[in-house]
Formats: sequence, structure tokens, C-alpha cells
Amino acid sequence: MGKHIHHIIPRYMGGTNDPSNLIELSVEEHAEAHKKLWEENGNWQDLIAWKSLSGQISGDDLRREITRLTWLGRNHSPESIEKIKKARSKQITTEETRKKMSLARKGKKLNWETNTTTPEANAKRSETMKGRPKEKIQCPHCKKVGGKPQMIQWHFDNCKERI
Repeated sequence: MGKHIHHIIPRYMGGTNDPSNLIELSVEEHAEAHKKLWEENGNWQDLIAWKSLSGQISGDDLRREITRLTWLGRNHSPESIEKIKKARSKQITTEETRKKMSLARKGKKLNWETNTTTPEANAKRSETMKGRPKEKIQCPHCKKVGGKPQMIQWHFDNCKERI
């Protein structure tokens, strides 16, 4: 049976990755810990963690629910709405893009293998990336050094070498 590392004080409440704030639990215990935190504090992060760990939601439903709860109760200011309208009015949407958007709204899967970028587009993207400083960071667990976005995704809290 797999073990999970649980933050006693959740990170969204100011908890850290300090070993004194971490405890090893089974998946079932981890789910129960988040259920208890949700019942005590009513934070949506614990509700999502509990439902995810207990197998009540997964995959796309999980991502949708996180997005929905993140934005729940937030409204754009009138200035923000105007900026969005202005930006969208300048967008030119091709017929191909409109078809893809229509299919996506209908829940149909797209064939991404047919969506290839042109060599010109790849060259342009490559050119814009040249000369940009690339921040390198080191994982404290396995000591691997790499680009910041990839290291954050695959190391630190997600590192295989982590205790």
C-alpha cells in the first residue's frame, strides 16, 4: 500500500515543507485528514483533496472543479472587462479554429496528429527564445539541476527521491 506525505498545516494556510509539518499517511488516512480539515474549516482545497483521494472525482472533472472553485465569487472589474473586450475584438479567428472550437464545445475529440506547425512558425518561435536567460534551479532531494518550469513540475514536492 502506497504512502502519501500530508501537510499538517496545509500550504494554502501558510504551512511549509518543513519536516515538522509533514506526516506520512496511507491514501485512505490522507483522504480522511482532508475531509476532517474541510469539515472544520470549510476550505475548498480540502474538499477537492478529499474527493480526489477518495476516488469521487478524477481527471478532467477534477481540473474543471478546481477552476470553478478558484474563480467562484470573483468578478472582473469594469476596467478589466473593457480590456478583455478590446483584446478579443482584435483577434482574428480562422475558419479552421472556429470548427475546432465548435467541436470542443460539443465534447468531440480532435485529431491532434493533423495539427502541425509550419517550419516557419517553428523558426519564428525558436528565434524569439534565443538570448533569453534561462533560470536553472536545483532539486533539494535528488540534487538535479535544470530549467525552472520543468524542475518545478517534476521535482521538489514531486521528486521521486523525496522521503
